[in-house]
Amino acid sequence: MAEKDMCTSDYLVAIAKRLMKECGSSGKDFDGLVLVTQTPDYILPATSCIMQHRLGLPNSAVTFDINYGCSGYIYGLYQASLLVSSGSCKKVLVCVGETNIRTIHPMDRANRMVLGDGFSVTIVEQGKNELMFQIHSDGSGYSYLIMEAGGFRLPVSTETAKPVQDVYGHNRWPEYLYMDGMEIMNFALSRVPLLVEEMLADVGWSKEQVGLFAMHQANQLIIQFLAKRLKVSKERMPVSLKYTGNTVSASIPLLLTNVKENFSTEKLKKTILCGFGIGLSWGGVATDLSDTIIHNSWEISRDELVKMRRDIND
Repeated sequence: MAEKDMCTSDYLVAIAKRLMKECGSSGKDFDGLVLVTQTPDYILPATSCIMQHRLGLPNSAVTFDINYGCSGYIYGLYQASLLVSSGSCKKVLVCVGETNIRTIHPMDRANRMVLGDGFSVTIVEQGKNELMFQIHSDGSGYSYLIMEAGGFRLPVSTETAKPVQDVYGHNRWPEYLYMDGMEIMNFALSRVPLLVEEMLADVGWSKEQVGLFAMHQANQLIIQFLAKRLKVSKERMPVSLKYTGNTVSASIPLLLTNVKENFSTEKLKKTILCGFGIGLSWGGVATDLSDTIIHNSWEISRDELVKMRRDIND
C-alpha cells in the first residue's frame, strides 16, 4: 500500500532516478516520457509534464499521459515504440503504476483483497529486435470496471457518496472503483486466448516455441484458466502476485523482475506480454527479451521513504 502522502508520480520519479543511476544516464539523455496511470496528481495538468521537470528532461522532450489500467503497460510500450521507430525520439521513459488501493471503498473487501499498489519504469530505445503489437478495445463493456462519479458526466455530490446495489444485489459506491468480477473473467477467458493466437500467427511462432507468456497478473484463477485454455504449462505462464496483489499497469514488469531468474536467455528470445482489463481493452506484444536488462524490484525501506519525501519537498 502506498503511503497516504505519496502520489504515483512520487514513486515513479524515485524509481526513474534509481534506474538512470544504475544505467549511467541522466534526465538530459531522454527525449520522451510516457506515463500510464489512472491515479494522476491532478485532473489537469498532465502529470507527465510535471515528471519531465522533476526528472530533468530537456524542454524539447515529448510527454504523454495515458489513462489505462490493466492493459496499460502494453499501451505504454506501444506509444514509446512508435516514437522511437518514427525517429521522433531516441530514448523514452515508460512510467507505469497506480496508487489504486485508495480508489477502493474501505468496506469493499473483495477488491481490497485483490489489488495492490505498484510502479515500474522501462527504458525504450533503438535496438535490433522487433516488437509486434496487437491492440484491441470494446467500449460496450466500459461499465464492468469503472469509477462512475468524479468526472464531468457524474460530478461528486451527496448522492454519489451513498452506496447503491449492483445487478447481483451487492453494495457499490459510485465514487470508488467498481468491478464486475464475473464479467471481467468472462471477457479475459474469451478474448485473451484469441489475442495470443493472433500474435503467434502474425509473428510466425508456434505456441511451443514461446519461452515465456508474461500475462497481466489479474488473479491466480484467471491466469490458471488462461494457461489451461491455451494448453501452456504453468512454468511458461507463471503467477507472481502473492506478495503484491494485482498491481494493474505495473503487474507485467513486476512479474518479469520476479521470475527472471527462472528463464534463460534462450527462453526469453520468444516472449509474449499480454495485458487486459478496463475499457474494455486488451493487447499484447511478441518480442525478443534476451538482450533486455531486467533490473531487480525495489521494496522501499522506511529510511528510503523518508529521503523520498525530503526530495519532494526540496
